[in-house]
Amino acid sequence: MYHMDEIKIDTIQWSAPEYSHKERNNDWFWALGIITVIACGIAIWFKNNIFAIFILLSGCSLIMFTLRQPKDASYTIETKGLTMGKDLHTWKSIKSFNIKNNEDAPYVKLLIETSNYFLPIYTIPLPKELENSTKESLLKIISRSEIDESKAMVFVEKLGF
Repeated sequence: MYHMDEIKIDTIQWSAPEYSHKERNNDWFWALGIITVIACGIAIWFKNNIFAIFILLSGCSLIMFTLRQPKDASYTIETKGLTMGKDLHTWKSIKSFNIKNNEDAPYVKLLIETSNYFLPIYTIPLPKELENSTKESLLKIISRSEIDESKAMVFVEKLGF
């Protein structure tokens, strides 16, 4: 068995939007506003003013986040680990990976399983032209497994977020 220090891989760098942005029409914003106001009214009716404030702030935050254009995030796969933005994840903290291909999307999904408890699986957009070289490089260091996106992430994408 090789030590991590002995294995050298080619550096692969790319940047991609931090999330896939979807354009919303005015009906979506009206529906969100109406749902927020009704939920606030119900919370006030039950004399839970703090929860009403929380609902109002959540609705406003969701609208602001929806209007915001995604920034490009940079990713690097190199001998010392995987860098996402400014965060370096060493190979010791990464358990496995998987690549999911969606024919309609401009990116494939690189799924990274880490030893973190809070966010154990990262979904990273990977340009389709880097799929094979990334797979070859990662197989030298970590194993590939049949991991999927978290159920919460799939549910939120189906809702259109």
